[in-house]
Amino acid sequence: MSDIAPFKFTQEPTSSAFGKTLAARVDDYFRQRGLSRHANAEMVLKTTLAFGMWMASYLWLMTGRLTPLAVIGVYLVHGFAQLFMTFNVGHDANHGAYSKRKSVNRVLGCVFDLCGGSSYMWRLMHNTSHHSFVNVRGADTTLISGDLFRFSPHDARRPFHRYQHLYAPFIYSLSTLDWVFTKDYRWLFHRSFGNKRILKHPPGELAVLFAGKAFFYTYILVIPLVYLKAPWYAILAGFTAMHLYTGFTLALIFQPNHFNEWAAFPEADREGHIANDRIRHIFDTTLDYARGNPIATWFLGGLNLHIIHHMFPGICHVHYPALTGIVKSTAEELGLHYRETRTISGAFLDHLEWLKALGNSSKVERDAQRGAERGERVLVKVRGDAIDGAPLRER
Repeated sequence: MSDIAPFKFTQEPTSSAFGKTLAARVDDYFRQRGLSRHANAEMVLKTTLAFGMWMASYLWLMTGRLTPLAVIGVYLVHGFAQLFMTFNVGHDANHGAYSKRKSVNRVLGCVFDLCGGSSYMWRLMHNTSHHSFVNVRGADTTLISGDLFRFSPHDARRPFHRYQHLYAPFIYSLSTLDWVFTKDYRWLFHRSFGNKRILKHPPGELAVLFAGKAFFYTYILVIPLVYLKAPWYAILAGFTAMHLYTGFTLALIFQPNHFNEWAAFPEADREGHIANDRIRHIFDTTLDYARGNPIATWFLGGLNLHIIHHMFPGICHVHYPALTGIVKSTAEELGLHYRETRTISGAFLDHLEWLKALGNSSKVERDAQRGAERGERVLVKVRGDAIDGAPLRER
């Protein structure tokens, strides 16, 4: 794919009735209510709660008289606080959605650095690559797994992929350990993120990256090992358990959104053209789940309502429930299938079924590339069965 020209959608969003109508209705939503697209009082409250849980759980670890088993338990609580803080504060900030001020977003985006991941590398891999070209091979870094997984029908199938639906949960659980210790460093040597070419990383960004890593290793491992009276193995076990929990949770939340049998995996041509507009492309490649679960939506920072997030990443997630209703009604009005799964577990099981199908089929045939043709009924052949674009079954 290295000889492909810069990626580009061949249609403008305004050329699609869906994209044009949806954009107008989202604008009307904010204008008619006099609302800002950025953080409101609820968001400030969530931010205060997030930082409070993060600091309180760490103080509990450091000042409590804890048994070895309790140390592991408090590390898990701290992992919960890290997830809540990154889902609800860091993610919005790194998309520029928290505040209209870039400086505020930049500072709050460093929540990722506090939790061991580089906010700078996240913006390159997630914003610049993934968000710009969802599920497009050669542009979307989330499709790259070093051959551990076959996420797309365009990926080469390896013999061990037959078992990928079985080993996936275990590998996923290691993802944040990989993230904080190796992933950010590995990707520093990559020069392409979507259409962005990196000749030299900004020194300031590198300083934040390495300072954040040093802070994380020190506060989460070095200080507890030096000052806690708990056995060293309890601290290491707690640290490991925390990451197994956060790693699996991240996969549980993020993997089902795009990697399932109803999502499109369009290919760009040699000129880099993708036969779609950006808004419809997102609709064709993205799935929502647990829309009717307000607790899940609140905790996850609206990441379960992923379609509206990809369409308008600069909007704070507190508006996602209302805006998702607009997406769904607009799609139904224009004859499009809004795809969703009722539960988190159901969405993840659908994801594992997709991995199983890809792992057991040397070639997943498609009668059309989803998103490549406007308004065309799309069929996907998996294990010999034709599956159309009907709404997902409920779990």
